[in-house]
Amino acid sequence: MQNILRDDIEYIVHTEPDGTVIGPISKVHAHYPGVRSTLTHYSTWSMIFHPESGTYGIQLKNPKKGDALTDGKWDMGVAGYNCYIKDGSAWRYTNFEETLVKEAGEEIGLQLTVFDSLEEFLKNIGHTNAAYFFDRFLWRTNQDNEYVGLAFVTVVEQKTIFVDDEVVDFKWMLPEELKEFLQTGTNYCAALSVIFEKAEQFRLTALNEV
Repeated sequence: MQNILRDDIEYIVHTEPDGTVIGPISKVHAHYPGVRSTLTHYSTWSMIFHPESGTYGIQLKNPKKGDALTDGKWDMGVAGYNCYIKDGSAWRYTNFEETLVKEAGEEIGLQLTVFDSLEEFLKNIGHTNAAYFFDRFLWRTNQDNEYVGLAFVTVVEQKTIFVDDEVVDFKWMLPEELKEFLQTGTNYCAALSVIFEKAEQFRLTALNEV
């Protein structure tokens, strides 16, 4: 892909619905009305959990972020689009692990380690900020069409730093509090309730063994 993509355009990963990569597509074009719900692209999502307090962390998107579907709404812990980056003289796309590390640092100042195996992830809970990708699936609505890599992240402290301007607030909620928030509130992103349910299923099975 050398010398094909432009440095002044942000490209994300156009895929088949099953996650097979097709190639780059500009983020602007991918979000055009009619295109966003038609063409599939990669997204990296996560829920963040603080085991010591038993709480999940959710972020408030900047009202001026520039995305009509998420502006000023509460969203999952960390999320972002897999992008194409320059690697030497050529371009390549970032995988789910790279994207999560990048977005966690940029959005809430979180440095974390992604573990490939569930066993290693569980061993490191409480010792470091740890992440494990436990699900991959197609998220398709009348507005979105994304192939998602979903991670569960555990942190050792509840410290957040808003490095860029994407996030303006962050709060921690017990599972029952977050469940009630999703049942009674309206100001949150469409995927949050589904992601919370998936995260809770993972937590109640995998983390109970720690």
